[in-house]
Amino acid sequence: MGMEMMEHWEVAVDGIQILLCLLILFFLVRNHRHKMKSAMMNPKRGSDQDFNLQVFSQAINQQVEMAFNNIQDVVADERRKLDKVLQFHPVNPADQGTAENRPQAFPAHLDGGFKQVKETTGSSERQTRVQKLAIRGMSTQQISEELKTPLGEVELILSLQKNAAN
Repeated sequence: MGMEMMEHWEVAVDGIQILLCLLILFFLVRNHRHKMKSAMMNPKRGSDQDFNLQVFSQAINQQVEMAFNNIQDVVADERRKLDKVLQFHPVNPADQGTAENRPQAFPAHLDGGFKQVKETTGSSERQTRVQKLAIRGMSTQQISEELKTPLGEVELILSLQKNAAN
């Protein structure tokens, strides 16, 4: 009988230990839920978020600065090219009175309109091929794929030819 009593006490002690473990687990879960609710109600900016925000803003600033530098380089390059062209064709306001003594700062085919553009650039092989394919009834997308030419270029060629015909 003494042995049976000890076995019952061991079962009772094991049951109490299980209940205590379940009680501890219950309080841990409850505490975790409480912390999650309070974190959602009162978001705090942690140092990790500040660091990530700083890194992100610095990366954006660098990209913007690189883009502006590239734009400045392109503008400077185009300005140099324009200066070279204008060295050969100086523009004097005093000489612009008559068409005969006006210096040609721009190519002559730009002054005459689109019909002259068609005549001077229409001999281009690509433009001729685009025009022939368009006459056959191909769409601009099909012409672009056929000639392996950008779609915008095909559309530009066709619109210039259309304007020249009008």
